[in-house]
Amino acid sequence: MEPLISVIIPSYNYEKYIRQAIGCVVAQTYKNIELVVIDDCSQDNSWRAILSVTQDETFKARFSNHIVISQNKQNMGAHATINAGITASSGQYIAILNADDLFEKNRFAVMMQAMQEKDSLWGFSKVRCIDADGQRLRSEQAAAFEKTQDKIAGKRFVALGAVAENVSISTGNLLFSRSLYEAVGGFKNYKYVHDYDFFLRACLYDEPVYTEETAYLYRLHGENSFLSLHEEGVRENRVVWLEFYREVQKGNVKNNVILENPAYVDEFYQAVCAEGEKKKTLWKLAKNPLARAGLKVFKARYHMD
Repeated sequence: MEPLISVIIPSYNYEKYIRQAIGCVVAQTYKNIELVVIDDCSQDNSWRAILSVTQDETFKARFSNHIVISQNKQNMGAHATINAGITASSGQYIAILNADDLFEKNRFAVMMQAMQEKDSLWGFSKVRCIDADGQRLRSEQAAAFEKTQDKIAGKRFVALGAVAENVSISTGNLLFSRSLYEAVGGFKNYKYVHDYDFFLRACLYDEPVYTEETAYLYRLHGENSFLSLHEEGVRENRVVWLEFYREVQKGNVKNNVILENPAYVDEFYQAVCAEGEKKKTLWKLAKNPLARAGLKVFKARYHMD
């Protein structure tokens, strides 16, 4: 029997898209799926839309009654809502779908096969940008997003391409085992980069599979959270880079692909240097005990955990 995949959809103010998001999970060719939808106190009609879709008997039959629908008592934010959804789920594997994005219908069939062939605990796919109507988007902004994944090409391991940017693009592009989630810990309290932080920590634990045989459909519609990225997002990125670089420097790596080369720290350093002087400076700061002490105080001040 196919392993059970729990799909977590954190919902917040996307009544226009939530039905489509749920629909693309229904349409998966992979059958053994649990659906978990948690609304984070939306101010629009998202919760009503969720209830209207999920109460249908045919819908329930599609998931063999593996359905969890709930609403937070107060707004918790994306990272906490995702963690709550995972806690409420029961699947051996976990996927997250942002309420404004979509999966191609072959996603889980393709990714599970790729992960099994490589004996990997997790994976991600190429990203294709779509517009508010779900049509392929070919703007400069969309091209720039998709081009980010070019950094993976030619690298001995995926993390070398991710030392400065999130090559998975989004939380919704990840499929991972529950054992990986439990090993690396849940999503941390970052407003903008909880996905990137989780991705980097997971990279140090196990080598991900990357496939272009299916795509994560990332919707650009003018209301994406990254569009409001400002000083807070810059702060979060710096913290994530510093912590990731330090973990590498200390040798806190369990990914066997990375460990094949005993000089992997130098590989990382060269990749960081290739991203410019600012990243090189952060690498040096990660080694500095005073800078690390300051980082601890900084994280406490801004409640980053």
